[in-house]
Amino acid sequence: MDHHARIASKRRHVRQRAQDLLERLDRMDDEELRWTVRLFADCLSPEQRAACLGAYDERWPVEERRAFVAAFVPRYTDLALASLDRAEAAAPGGLASWTDEDLQGTSLAEKWACLAEGPDGLRPDQLRRELARLFMCKSYDLFHDAGLSEAAVEYPAYHRVREALETQPDAVIADLVGLVVGQGAGLRSREPHEVEAALAYIREGLSQRLGIAIPPDRLFAGQMLRLPLDHPDQVVEAATPGPTPAPWDLPGVDLPTAFLVLADLMTQGEVEEYLLPLRRQYRSIAEVPGQELRSLLSRLWGRLGDRRLTDFAERYRSGRMVADRKVAPEVWGLLPQPEQLTILERDNRAMDIGQAARHLVKILFSFQYDTLFDAGFHVALLRSPRYQQLISRLTAGDDAAETRRLAILTQTVTHQMLDLEMMAPDARRTRLQEIRTLIAATLDLPDDLTYPARKEGRA
Repeated sequence: MDHHARIASKRRHVRQRAQDLLERLDRMDDEELRWTVRLFADCLSPEQRAACLGAYDERWPVEERRAFVAAFVPRYTDLALASLDRAEAAAPGGLASWTDEDLQGTSLAEKWACLAEGPDGLRPDQLRRELARLFMCKSYDLFHDAGLSEAAVEYPAYHRVREALETQPDAVIADLVGLVVGQGAGLRSREPHEVEAALAYIREGLSQRLGIAIPPDRLFAGQMLRLPLDHPDQVVEAATPGPTPAPWDLPGVDLPTAFLVLADLMTQGEVEEYLLPLRRQYRSIAEVPGQELRSLLSRLWGRLGDRRLTDFAERYRSGRMVADRKVAPEVWGLLPQPEQLTILERDNRAMDIGQAARHLVKILFSFQYDTLFDAGFHVALLRSPRYQQLISRLTAGDDAAETRRLAILTQTVTHQMLDLEMMAPDARRTRLQEIRTLIAATLDLPDDLTYPARKEGRA
């Protein structure tokens, strides 16, 4: 596709995107409204942002922000189209032919390779944003990830650094660009440790010049906290939670049980990709050689990220979503209940049928409130034939009516479980029993699962 045809395609995309956003504006939740403004605003110069955003504040009521976005999207679209006009007039291939959205969607490795040949194609405000994006980059993979520049807008550290850079004179920015270009050999390396050493050197240089100290492990703290922050330093100084232990490091968990834990944490797609080949090769998990199984589990655990067997319950108490982005506990506690519910409902929509089934069945089998959060109980529950049979029953087949019934039940239970968290401790037992009874009745389950004579899992 030639230069002009590419620009024409982008114009169509920008116009269609604006139409789509405005058509579903009434269905946007709180976070999507904030995300849309952040993403577009980060493609504007400081002067354009000031003119377009005015006194905009992410703490405004949702309906007030929805009205703001209704006016902001057309205004931003006009600016994006004007940017495409300038890009079309520029010589193809040079930095001047890149729009702000192009820069936002390109890896830092590719952008800084071009900037090393001469930064003249970018405006001073664009250079400032690229330096701020580079500050957020702490690994070889992120340096080559085309999604980092877009994702950076979620984090207070990025906004803090970008705003600090925007107060600096052009001479300082030129010096900082020179600092980055001077690390070109390290940045171009194929060895991750050499790239990461160069990135650390650059981040330290930016920190010293800007007077900002953000430890690398706090760069991605405070995801989607409302801006502007009242106390930005509090975000980066918050305590870092400890890592979730691997299943085989939990007391009393052998390798076959660890396999059950990982399978229970996986999506349907992950099970098909990573576990079905193993099941075709061996008749049972007991036949897999121990070293091979441990090696497989170690690889899979690294892919699953920060997932826990108790996320189905912790989502209500501390914002640990099952399928969607997890919310920091300190943020979750500050959100009003309607906003918590909005986030939980989005998590419901993101769950596949296996995740939705496990969410409901684990609540059903949790006969006491404290059992909801007892990891040992839920590890033992995985060995229960009744648990596994019920999950298999709910996830078998393609019955649209059954899937719809599961989705409606999930929504109802979500409302009730969130209400349960707001209750006094002595009232939770009764409400949990009501929720368990509802699940059993809706799914046509026998009474002995609602009032078990023998407790599944670890009593």
